[in-house]
Formats: sequence, structure tokens, C-alpha cells
Amino acid sequence: LIHKADLQVIAHPASKAYLDENPELSFHYEGFANDDNATVLDDEPSVSTNATQSSLAGVYDVNATGGEDDDYRFVYHGSALTIGEAAQHIASLEIASEAVYGEAALQLEATATSGLPVIFVSSDPDVLEVNGTQLKIRGAGSAVITARQGGSANFNSAAEVNATVLIHKA
Repeated sequence: LIHKADLQVIAHPASKAYLDENPELSFHYEGFANDDNATVLDDEPSVSTNATQSSLAGVYDVNATGGEDDDYRFVYHGSALTIGEAAQHIASLEIASEAVYGEAALQLEATATSGLPVIFVSSDPDVLEVNGTQLKIRGAGSAVITARQGGSANFNSAAEVNATVLIHKA
């Protein structure tokens, strides 16, 4: 009686960023007898993951399955697909560059490519005070308004974007 030889089917680790397409998964064999190679197999295994393009950042199993041959018994070794945070940036910051003391609050608008909310900070709250998406004019002078998006489990933080606003005396 001749037993089938063990053939190791070893899945390779892979990685991608959140929302990127899944990379092509791969594996290799160890343990062919004589001068055999994959061309002698009746049915080659395949490798897959349950992670999709929109799967959240984290680690997902990569498994080789299937495959058949009269001479080999497949021994499967899984691996992992690591999904990391995606890059983002602040796509726009809209704000008036100057105003006059005593005028109504200025509107702030900014968007991050991730769709996550943007927060605003004033370098001088005695001139311009941030209140959500509005700047209350508190005095004459200038202030730098900074737009920030700190990221999430799926997105890295965005680079800050700044704008200087000049408030003229009434």
C-alpha cells in the first residue's frame, strides 16, 4: 500500500488600505516528490478571504482550500490579510479672508475626503471665537483658523489646513 504524500499549501500574508481593492492573494507549495510541480495536480487549491473592499481596518483570515490529487494529500496553512487605515485629506476650507468688527458671525466650511467631520480652532479667540461651524467676531486683529480631522479606526488623520482672517476696526 502506497500512501499519498503530504503537500503543504501555504497561503501568503497580504495587506491593503481601507476601501482599496483586495490584493491578489497567493500561496505556494512545499513537499512535491521527485521532480513534480503544480502541473501534475488533478485540481489546484484556491486561496480566499472573507474580507471585502469595504471591510473595516483589522486582520482577516486568508485560507487555501480545495484541490485534489491521486498522489498528494493537501495540508493547508492559512495566513492573514491586514487592512490598515486609509489616507485622507481636507479637500477644502472656505472662509472669508476679512471682515469688520461688529459684523455677523462668519461661516466655516470644510470637507475631508473621508467624509468624517472637520473641527476648527482659532489661534486668537479674542479676535475670532470658533462656535461649531461659525466664527464669532470678538475684536479687531487677525487670527489663524485651523481645520483638523483627527482620523478614525479606518482613516489616518488629515494634514491640517490653515487660513488667516483679518478683522478690521469698525
